[in-house]
Amino acid sequence: MRQAIFCIAFYIIVSQCFGQSSTLKQLDQINPPKIALAPLLFLASDELMGRATERPEINIAARYISEQFRSFGLKELPATQDFFQIFEIQFISPANAGSFTVGNKTFELGKDLLQASGITISLIAPVVFVDFGSKEDINKADVRGKIVVANMGENDSTAAARGFRFREAKQKLLQEKGAVALIERYRHATSEWESIKNNFLQERIAQPQDTMLPVFLVSDINDIIPSLIESAATAIINVTGNKVRSVRAKNVMGWVEGSDAKLKNQFVVLSGHYDHIGVASKPKMEEGKLDSIYNGARDNAIGATAVIDAARYFALHPAKRSILFISFTAEEIGLIGSKYFAEHPAISLQKLVYNLNIDNASYNDTTIATVVGLGRTSADADIKRACKAYGLTALPDPAPEQELFDRSDNVSLAIKGIPAPTFSLGIRKFDETIESRYHQLSDEVGNFDLKYAMKIINSFILAAKNIANNGEQPSWIKGDKYEAAWKDLYHR
Repeated sequence: MRQAIFCIAFYIIVSQCFGQSSTLKQLDQINPPKIALAPLLFLASDELMGRATERPEINIAARYISEQFRSFGLKELPATQDFFQIFEIQFISPANAGSFTVGNKTFELGKDLLQASGITISLIAPVVFVDFGSKEDINKADVRGKIVVANMGENDSTAAARGFRFREAKQKLLQEKGAVALIERYRHATSEWESIKNNFLQERIAQPQDTMLPVFLVSDINDIIPSLIESAATAIINVTGNKVRSVRAKNVMGWVEGSDAKLKNQFVVLSGHYDHIGVASKPKMEEGKLDSIYNGARDNAIGATAVIDAARYFALHPAKRSILFISFTAEEIGLIGSKYFAEHPAISLQKLVYNLNIDNASYNDTTIATVVGLGRTSADADIKRACKAYGLTALPDPAPEQELFDRSDNVSLAIKGIPAPTFSLGIRKFDETIESRYHQLSDEVGNFDLKYAMKIINSFILAAKNIANNGEQPSWIKGDKYEAAWKDLYHR
């Protein structure tokens, strides 16, 4: 019995090694550097002006990727047109006037009052204070038809930067309970308020929350609002002058059918955003030259290139599972493209069994590949073997405290339950080397180690093939925060 088990294990290992060796030879033939790196040089060129979501050059990038997909013979999805999933992004400009009045105190928009979501509003309603607005706080209060005031954050120890993360949950619960507005009390340092104010007075991306009850942030450093509410029957909110404009956006996607009669009904998603941050308002001296274009070679022209090169390879050498290739737009302004796809999937989410996303900041170690999410899905071995084949060591997130997993496009599908790590250039730690390139004018092809770029591209493709050929459906590791969503999605 032991001998039989040993023979089976030996056969599996030999088969895996032979399969990888065969793929390496195929990749050398299909994706030699001059071909494989051509998309990187084009997407990160000055002519594309930094590929910002709102600039016209983003459409050139999208068309380039779509025509690459077409030339490889990728299949189109019924929900796309010319390999484009087209949608509108709405931008909301700040209101030009507004106030919140409770008792004898009026807070003025742009001074000690900021609009967090919603647009023009005028209402007079009863007002109630619910402490920090926890589920328990809200459930024990009568909030229907009322303006609800809550402390910002989860408790008194919540830092200002983290306080914003609890707002959406409060907003959703209050919406369900029939409240008409939420006012959050900011009670931290005045210097931080000025920084927050500068951000809130910029044009913002419309979010689903903007169609829910309106939310405002009020500076109440002197802690006077609760006492005002005790003696006030009602409060008044008046805000006018918001403007809304729309920008057409395009996710680019195509697919290759799998070779296995059963597994081809499952899809591995290979994704990487193609947008970046555009052009600086003023030219700056960078590495001895005057520059104003954020070329985004590392973030994320290399990622979009890897997806293109993967499409070229799998079109000629399909895996057992089908492969869906997606180049997302508008990642840099809030993961908008991937969020849209997750809410409007061109293929049933139940058919998407894994998402290997690729996104990057920069690198400071060319002997490793950083996989944000390594250790969280069952595909670790497939990813590690692929990296090892190209002389790289796959390492997990080097800075868990920065919550990188939830800051890239992979999280949009992870929330739905789909196992979804992000493959990245090698980062040992976030140091000056990373910061000198990440979202900087110096992120250009000319200072990119292109031999290392090829290792990253090929190990990404090989990892995808290993996962797509693995007979076991990928899953989250037991206890992962997205495991429950995985069970719900796939009825496990």
